[in-house]
Amino acid sequence: MIFADRIHAGQVLAQKLKNFKKDLNTAIVVSIPRGGVVVGVQIAKVYKLPIFPLVIKKLGAPANSELAIGATASFGKPVLDRWLIADLKVPSDYIKKEVLNKKREAKVREKFLGVKIEPDKFKGKVIIVVDDGLATGQTAKMAAKILKQLGSRKLILAVPCASSTVIEEIRKDYDEVICPHIRDDFAAVGQFYRNFRPVEDEEVKKLLVTSY
Repeated sequence: MIFADRIHAGQVLAQKLKNFKKDLNTAIVVSIPRGGVVVGVQIAKVYKLPIFPLVIKKLGAPANSELAIGATASFGKPVLDRWLIADLKVPSDYIKKEVLNKKREAKVREKFLGVKIEPDKFKGKVIIVVDDGLATGQTAKMAAKILKQLGSRKLILAVPCASSTVIEEIRKDYDEVICPHIRDDFAAVGQFYRNFRPVEDEEVKKLLVTSY
């Protein structure tokens, strides 16, 4: 399946979530900015659920910033891909600097979007974590770590596409995983979309204001 765009991907995921309807009475959609918010808004609209952006930043490898060696939020400890870090021989000083920089960037985005982490919003709730696809899975792992710390009752990951190896690894972090397009030959999230245009913070902010 090739998705027309992120809106189409969100509509497909909303249909898949019908199987979890009994969980949706107390659910919250937690979307990863930026692209994940466009996807998540479609789910929130269908089920009239609140949507919350969870800002998470990937930690890029020294020679390739697009290759995630981990992820971090603006607070707490990051998640790190220890095997990849060892394989790439990434210095510890580089990791510390990258974490600090990404935490700073996350705080700036949170401020712009008006995000405030309030544990009571998540405690005892079913959380549907949404992104526009999984490349390395590090962002989804970080999201699960944070939401468990905040006391969520059940975690459902809903993503349009991912590689088979990443999906198998991420199942350890979630109670349920919904992913309609799983491929062994996964190269990049964009390969599953006809339109995979960049999403800007201004668009995310507007979507959140006009959503449930």
